[in-house]
Amino acid sequence: MDMARPAWIEIDLAALRYNVGLLHERVGADVEVMAVIKSDGFGCGAAVIAAAVLDGGAESLAVGNPDDARAVRDAGIDAPMLLYASTPPSAAAQVAALDVIATVHDLESLAAFDGLGKPMDVQFKIEAGLGRLGLNPDDWQAAYGAVQASDNLRLVGIYTHLNGPDNPASIKRQIAEFDRAYKIGLGAGFNNLRRMVASSNVVLGYPELNYDAVNAGRLMFHLLDGKWADMIDTRPVMSAVKSAIIQVKEFPAGAVVGFLGPEPIAKPTRLAVMPIGFGDGFKHRPPLGEVLVHAQRAPVVGRRGIEHTVIDVTDIGAASVGDEVVLLGQQDGAEISGTELGDWLDLPLMEILPRLARTLPKVYLG
Repeated sequence: MDMARPAWIEIDLAALRYNVGLLHERVGADVEVMAVIKSDGFGCGAAVIAAAVLDGGAESLAVGNPDDARAVRDAGIDAPMLLYASTPPSAAAQVAALDVIATVHDLESLAAFDGLGKPMDVQFKIEAGLGRLGLNPDDWQAAYGAVQASDNLRLVGIYTHLNGPDNPASIKRQIAEFDRAYKIGLGAGFNNLRRMVASSNVVLGYPELNYDAVNAGRLMFHLLDGKWADMIDTRPVMSAVKSAIIQVKEFPAGAVVGFLGPEPIAKPTRLAVMPIGFGDGFKHRPPLGEVLVHAQRAPVVGRRGIEHTVIDVTDIGAASVGDEVVLLGQQDGAEISGTELGDWLDLPLMEILPRLARTLPKVYLG
């Protein structure tokens, strides 16, 4: 790490490969693992993450936007890759140039891809109840018919994203819709469609829905929460966030220290500064939690700046410039857990960790 600006996140690729292996064990050898690496590999770098998950046993990839697909292909990775619905019909030619399986989420996108006049693999996104993207039920028959009539498009599968895995009755209703869409496809002569409905929580809670392929992301990155996190023993991938002290200041009793409030302080106080702030993805206003210095906990004080965080090291006499500070992870047997960090910042791990990974310099382990 370039210590000219000591602030970074550690990304454990060995843990990622291990988690992909756990997922494969859970779903079985006959089910394809499509590793979801959307949003620049959850902030960790789409190309690096793509290589790691494939090395861990994933058979294919799913990305959320053309930039991620381009990064993977530019890295020389030629694995099958689904591009989730993310573009307007006018971008059909750019999508085709990415060498991806394109998502057809409405009749307009279908017509745009067909209109290119070149061979292209596509996959239908089925609206089954989430209400965000997907072919509406009234359009299913027409969509199958349009592909049948096309000399360019090859339909390789259908998928959906399920809403509310905590509600089995809702999942049952959505699956009934998806299965109806699949049966219409069978009736139209599409006998080799790959079915995929199971993202991370669904893989764990509804194994009967693993079907032909699963598209998991959060599970691989150790970003599950609540009861779902207890269902599988994954390892942290975004394993640590660290910085270093760049200044220590000492204040006598009676001094007014703006970071501690308008009143004079009652006792001698030592404050340390590190170059990491809310511009890197952390929270600005208290509560801001604690960090580790010399394996001891130090509270974050005041409000976090866009580029700086101030901590109270009064009780850590050895704290000095250059010392490592751990905001997430382990230090000499002590630990700041992801659960603690999420509680302090009032944000789920699914939100805070990819945000930090996207903004902070990355150190890859394993």
